[in-house]
Amino acid sequence: MSLHPVLHRTAQPIAVSEFIDALRAAAPPRFPHGRAVYHRRVGMAISGGVDSMALAFLCAEARRFHPFMRISDAPTGGFTGMVIDHGLREGSGEEAKAVGKALVEMGHRYQIWPLRWPEAETVPGSGSGSGSGSGSGSGSGSGSGSGPAPTGLPSALETTARRLRYREFGLRLAHLRIVTLLLAHHEDDQYETVLMRLLSGYGLNGGIRGLRGMRAAADLPECQDIYGAHQSGFVDDQNEPMPYVIMRPSRLQRRYMKMEFREDMRLAASVLGDGAGSNMDRQWRQWTHLHQLLGHSAPPLAPLDTEDLGIVAYRPLLPFAKERLVATCLANNVPWFEDHTNADPTLTMRNALRYVAQHHALPQALQKPAILQLAARCDATSRQHEAEARRLIVRHGVVVRFNTNVGTIVARLPRLQAKARRRPWRRGTDSYAIASAERRRLYLRTIAALVVQKLLGYVTPETNVTPVSQLQGVVDTLFPGLADPVAKETAARAAADPKAFIICGTHFMPFVDNSAPGAWPSLSKPAPPDRYTRSWYLARAPYASPERAPPGVTTIPAIRFQSLALSYRWNCPPSQWRWSSWSRWNLYDGRFWVRIRTRLPANVVLQPFDKEHSKPFREALAAGPSGPGRLSAFLATLKTYAPGKVRYTLPAIYASSDVSFALDGGAYWPEASAAENYAEYGEDAEDAADAVEGAGGDGDAKDDRVDYTSDEPPPFRNTGHRQFDLFTWERDQRRFEQAHRKQWPDPTRPPGRLLVLPTLGAHIPGIEDWLQWEVRYRKVDRGVLDSVQVAAMERMYS
Repeated sequence: MSLHPVLHRTAQPIAVSEFIDALRAAAPPRFPHGRAVYHRRVGMAISGGVDSMALAFLCAEARRFHPFMRISDAPTGGFTGMVIDHGLREGSGEEAKAVGKALVEMGHRYQIWPLRWPEAETVPGSGSGSGSGSGSGSGSGSGSGSGPAPTGLPSALETTARRLRYREFGLRLAHLRIVTLLLAHHEDDQYETVLMRLLSGYGLNGGIRGLRGMRAAADLPECQDIYGAHQSGFVDDQNEPMPYVIMRPSRLQRRYMKMEFREDMRLAASVLGDGAGSNMDRQWRQWTHLHQLLGHSAPPLAPLDTEDLGIVAYRPLLPFAKERLVATCLANNVPWFEDHTNADPTLTMRNALRYVAQHHALPQALQKPAILQLAARCDATSRQHEAEARRLIVRHGVVVRFNTNVGTIVARLPRLQAKARRRPWRRGTDSYAIASAERRRLYLRTIAALVVQKLLGYVTPETNVTPVSQLQGVVDTLFPGLADPVAKETAARAAADPKAFIICGTHFMPFVDNSAPGAWPSLSKPAPPDRYTRSWYLARAPYASPERAPPGVTTIPAIRFQSLALSYRWNCPPSQWRWSSWSRWNLYDGRFWVRIRTRLPANVVLQPFDKEHSKPFREALAAGPSGPGRLSAFLATLKTYAPGKVRYTLPAIYASSDVSFALDGGAYWPEASAAENYAEYGEDAEDAADAVEGAGGDGDAKDDRVDYTSDEPPPFRNTGHRQFDLFTWERDQRRFEQAHRKQWPDPTRPPGRLLVLPTLGAHIPGIEDWLQWEVRYRKVDRGVLDSVQVAAMERMYS
């Protein structure tokens, strides 16, 4: 513990009012149309450095002066300090306890979490370094094991520690239902970040978006597959007795809504009474025509719920320099703990830049004021570009239809042309017109790339969407009017006969739309090239062939769920087997959140819909009195919502072994297991364990006495211990099926029998009594979709 002198005599402590204003600016409401009435705790990432301890002190003072202060949506119910013990330095555990004691003296709660280093996480090289930097210490860290902290190259070790910290935060905070995390990044951290990106070439490769620096609010990184941590948990939260935000309108709001509905009904009646409803009739006829063209004889699909919420990390100290944080701690006798590895310029690039900036006179353009102004300008310009792209999507109705059950979009792209800016106050010149049109073209190309980026965000399975700088070729294809003048003829020829292409895991498939502006796309014969606009069907790209994948890389996603435990099925017929508990939520293919519970004795696998399983699945649907109608509805659903190869990107649930007994109502246990000679033996878990130990096996060891490749299945073996014998019999049956299944154990091919297509609601009759599932689509920008629908309704009334 140390108390250092003030770095600059002019530095002033941060006032509580300043901090509250900065906190409110960094954490605006996430759900402005909802009501948050329940107090929620807020997490603080505390590393023990001067910046994180200043954050803890300012939060304590803010709560003392404003007990019911709102951070984001909900009123604050207190702060909890999250302390990560990396275990990289000697005495780190005692230091973490000292930090916790200081937090208690401020009036906070705290939790200390030792960072769990996976044993497989080895970093090449030698040396050691600390990942607990300047008080931003937010991170996660979860691993499959809890081995000792590794040693290795400092930069690689710091990257690994950051990833594990963020994952640890994501797991712990999701369990505690804390959705707000405060980080202590400050102005100097922002300066170092932007300077590092400049040196790394972000200005050339990433454009202005790469020079924005750290954002005041951002989703918790490295947690994309953790439910409740990354953009998920909203649906479950709404079912809680005390949700984060209440989306149901209040009684007063419902009263006003009824009044508005009455006014809308009067307006519609007057419009129809005056004979001005022809436009609405035309829109309805076009809607009906579209459904007929697309084969909408299929039953309507209930759209999947889309997720939201998740943990957001806020950085309220970005407007303040580190010297002011030091002054705040000194003025209020707040202790902090220095990590001396942060001052070693030979360890990391950030340390080297910090040393150079503090001990050398940099050019004015590279000094902190200039770099921070650059970051602010880039951020403002990026926000303006994103807002313009959003307005273009809404104004032109780009998103025609979005299907959450399949994850597809029908998009109608407008024709964009760059025109010179008019100057009514003076006569234009050719040179000015050319320069103005070129500037406008480059600007519209950026907006068009952002539009493509937003469309990709709805469909792509990738974690990170392709950056704008790498979408310029796509812009030439989708918006030929914005192509470079030199290549304009080539782009025009390509636009007349566009081809499908794949980018960012998304398949762009063109079809012609020669309908009037504001109408639904038509699939009829294309109009002349100078009159039509182009519509595109966006779907998840087909999975790559395993033969084309690099060695050791699996291109087919797969999630395996365990069978119902033997203890749930022991000594009772299948009809009396209990349900397992719900599995945790799993992110499948980066798009669908899935969980199941089962009564089946077979493992269940979630993999893509495989063509080889299509025929047996159709035959199972066609069985029974209502089979033909069920089959025709299923085929119409596939044709309507998942045409062509799109259907083979849908998730499907398979059983890894035969489950015919469950569907047919037959017996499961072999008849030999009911022999009378079992009566003299115990049947509890302790006796079964003794039997396993006496047999000299753990249940998974290979048994050389059984020939799994023979034509006959292994017989039931009676050893006098029923539970052990039944366990062995189940194991032998699974291995027999695996040995006779040619594609097994190839992880790219689904095993067993197709049971369910969960997103389409199609399943084998009777399986719902043995298997239950829930599916949700990942978070998407619903605001854009709602705005597009509102704009379409306004055009109908106009």
